Amino acid sequence: MDDNLLITNLFSIKGETALITGGGTGIGKMIAKAFVKNGVRVYIASRNKEHLEKTAEELTTMGPGVCYSIETNLVSKEACEKLASKIEKLENGKLDILVNNAGIVEYNATLTDFPEEAWDEMYNLHVKSVFYLTIAYLPLLEKASNKPIDPSRVIITGSILGIGHGELKFAQKRGSCSLPYSSSKHAVHGVAKNLAVHLTSRGVNVNILAPGVIPVKDIFYEFINSIISEIPQGRAGNEADMAGAAIYLSSRASSWVTGTEIIVDGGTLLNFKLSDI
Repeated sequence: MDDNLLITNLFSIKGETALITGGGTGIGKMIAKAFVKNGVRVYIASRNKEHLEKTAEELTTMGPGVCYSIETNLVSKEACEKLASKIEKLENGKLDILVNNAGIVEYNATLTDFPEEAWDEMYNLHVKSVFYLTIAYLPLLEKASNKPIDPSRVIITGSILGIGHGELKFAQKRGSCSLPYSSSKHAVHGVAKNLAVHLTSRGVNVNILAPGVIPVKDIFYEFINSIISEIPQGRAGNEADMAGAAIYLSSRASSWVTGTEIIVDGGTLLNFKLSDI
């Protein structure tokens, strides 16, 4: 019985099967890499075929898990259901871990000229697709669940901008407005917490991974000094930070954790609580 307390058992995800949307690049790729390194069979899905295939080959070569790519564009309920149907056939109707990660990292527009189509794209991908994809995969997650000891997992990538309010310094320096992005992340945090209400008793834990600034595009490095100036720990986030949180949320160690936000931001939100004394 005491062996259950060993790190090798508490945090093991070996042999699990996971789907990660937006898994070809950025945070999604970081999580996919961590899963494959720990023996998970991973499916990554996004609309960028080139990135998907390159990442799947890279991670499978690395092993010991494997990574497969599925090209899709999650713009509708139908698209979400088609993706679920593919995994259902490939995995005998089961899925252990669903990572809703697909998203738009940045959109450069000001407060007064933010285009309507950008609002629609962000809310469709960040909010609507998270709901419909989770519901589409619910039968697969329920079938794989070993409740109540080790439920299936849904991890939803939110943001500290889905918790706090206002603009980060680097966005202000760039002259862009993150209001549509931030409000969509507030919405997805709400969707996730309400999904947890409905799904936890069905053997599916739902949690939010809320990262701070993780440099995933070159544009971030242009403003790296401004980014770091807001982070009490004095550095930006990296793949090890995302890997640790994702593995925890997927493993036996977090089986009694559901409906919550795991903030991984180096203390950025704490920084906003300091006065200017």
